[in-house]
Amino acid sequence: REALIKLRYHRIAEAFLVNVMGFGWHEIHEEAQHMSNGLSETLVQRMSEMAGNPSHCPHGEPIPTADGHMPEVRDIWLTEADPARDYVVSRVHSHDDDKLQYLDQLGLKPGVKFHLLDRAPFEGPLRLRIGEETHFIGHTLAGVLRVCDEDEFELV
Repeated sequence: REALIKLRYHRIAEAFLVNVMGFGWHEIHEEAQHMSNGLSETLVQRMSEMAGNPSHCPHGEPIPTADGHMPEVRDIWLTEADPARDYVVSRVHSHDDDKLQYLDQLGLKPGVKFHLLDRAPFEGPLRLRIGEETHFIGHTLAGVLRVCDEDEFELV
């Protein structure tokens, strides 16, 4: 329970930094780590309200509730997704500045819908359509993205 509370504080601090203070999602992990160590539940609750009561951090990870409940997320790695289907980015498992900035440029952030056109064999690139644009991403980069069906995940 204590670990979930600490995780809640960290993820709300991340949401606050992005939604209220205007930081980029690539800039917040370390700052939130420093901030969250000294927060009280009262301050976290106010930060959550100011950030729009998010259910997920900017990287798509669910935020535990104040009573210690972790919401369930049903998703898969993009590298394991079936081609010729629509998906939504659910989570991004990276705090690497360069990767996050590049994914941001492509428009691949939690909550974004895309179509997986195809995947080359032998860990080759994946071809995605995001809106009207087609992009190729390598297997390694695709390996930091978790995806799900649109009805499985909704960002608040």
